[in-house]
Amino acid sequence: MKKVLVLFSGGKDSMLSSILLIEQGYEVVLVHYDNSFELGSENVKIGYERLVKKYGEDKVKYLGVKKIDAIFRTFVKDFYNFKVDEILKDYGKISFSQFNCLVCRLSMYVTTIILCKQLSISFVADGARRSQLFAIEQDEMLNLFKDLFKEYKIELLFPVKNLENDFEEKNEFLVRGIIPKVSEPQCLIGMPLNSNDEEILTACINVYKNFLYQKINDLIERYTNVLFGDEYL
Repeated sequence: MKKVLVLFSGGKDSMLSSILLIEQGYEVVLVHYDNSFELGSENVKIGYERLVKKYGEDKVKYLGVKKIDAIFRTFVKDFYNFKVDEILKDYGKISFSQFNCLVCRLSMYVTTIILCKQLSISFVADGARRSQLFAIEQDEMLNLFKDLFKEYKIELLFPVKNLENDFEEKNEFLVRGIIPKVSEPQCLIGMPLNSNDEEILTACINVYKNFLYQKINDLIERYTNVLFGDEYL
């Protein structure tokens, strides 16, 4: 079986992504990332256990919870001290919430690419869903992320990207005899937009291309052989 590393939040999107990939013949390898701004990371294992109960241990593996706060700090260094007029001039009207989500997702992606290199995995899956109204989960950003992974010979998959609403998603669980309830950790800084905002999306793209992207390869090279911590000792 082909292995796919799944960014497993413990929520319905990542759970359904894992299910769909199992049904397509993949062995899913789940990993959860802790940015130190969330509550209840221990609940993620419940989702893993539910998948094992439904599909078997040969189809599902769990790498545990990996800390990404150090990489997050590297990405935001300097930017957090920029003045508002500097940000507007150089990048556009980005919101605090979408900047944090962009940095958090990139911190996950950097760690994921390193794990894929260490484990010889060529596929990665993210439960991004456009209807959730995060700027980083709109097509323009998702295509940039796919291009990033291609640079490292990894294919990035978005199994639930096109699901239109929560009703449709719940039915995907129910038809498989799975209760569409999860014990998802609560992120304290992740907030979707109230509506699609092209100015914020454009600003996210500018920040990614002109500020964050240049840091990615350096981080990957620096931490290629690191065993990422599950907790602080």
